[in-house]
Amino acid sequence: MDTKTLQEEIRSKAEISFSRSGGPGGQNVNKRDTKVTLHLSVDALEIPGEAGITKIKRRLSTRINSEGFLVIQADGERSQARNKEEALDRLESLIIHALRPDPKPRKKTKPTRTAKERRIKGKKIRSQIKKGRRQVSGSGDE
Repeated sequence: MDTKTLQEEIRSKAEISFSRSGGPGGQNVNKRDTKVTLHLSVDALEIPGEAGITKIKRRLSTRINSEGFLVIQADGERSQARNKEEALDRLESLIIHALRPDPKPRKKTKPTRTAKERRIKGKKIRSQIKKGRRQVSGSGDE
């Protein structure tokens, strides 16, 4: 499923509600419902293959509530329309990021002999530098 189709799917399935927002904004805060809350049922998404839904549920498990809804809130702007767009953008990016393929596992490697020798040589040089800073003990002639 391409990104554009997925974005349209998310926008059509998301339930949007508005409420009063706190914070700065003067009298606008007391009169307008600018806070946006999006609810999206992960099971309602039509993603090909069961692996996609499972991956979303696993990767976003901390953000999905007990009813199976992914909830996003936005109240950073004074405008309802801007908050709505911000919330939808965040929801889309969360889901698209969750659907990315797993990274390849790292192959363990050992340092080469040359790298080991270089490391030891550096340590010896550092040791000599520090040895040169030590105070020379008196020979007892005084």
